[in-house]
Amino acid sequence: MNFGDASDAKFVKAVLKKDRPDAFICANDHTAGNLMQTLLSIGKRIPEDIRIVGFDDVKYARLLPVPLTTQHQPCKDIGRVALAVMLDRLANPDLPARDVLLGCKLVVRRSCGAQTGKTTD
Repeated sequence: MNFGDASDAKFVKAVLKKDRPDAFICANDHTAGNLMQTLLSIGKRIPEDIRIVGFDDVKYARLLPVPLTTQHQPCKDIGRVALAVMLDRLANPDLPARDVLLGCKLVVRRSCGAQTGKTTD
């Protein structure tokens, strides 16, 4: 696993040379978009040479030079559930901590090299 600036061509070239990855999985779509721009600027073709996947499904993900495959987060549901849990905790301060899991779905676009137009749960 490598951590660095996705906009730094020197860093990206070093990772490509040292690790020879087939793909990058980015922490969020913003980082994936920056990485995509860097890879394209150094002559890499997406998805032919390298694949990219993000996480968020921000509105511009499909508008990037190569539409970005990403994990969709249900942002409205996250906010709604977080508020409900917070209000519940305020009303009942002795409640034990709990985890709340929400569903998400993979949005497949060209950047991963798979068939486009597919969405999976």
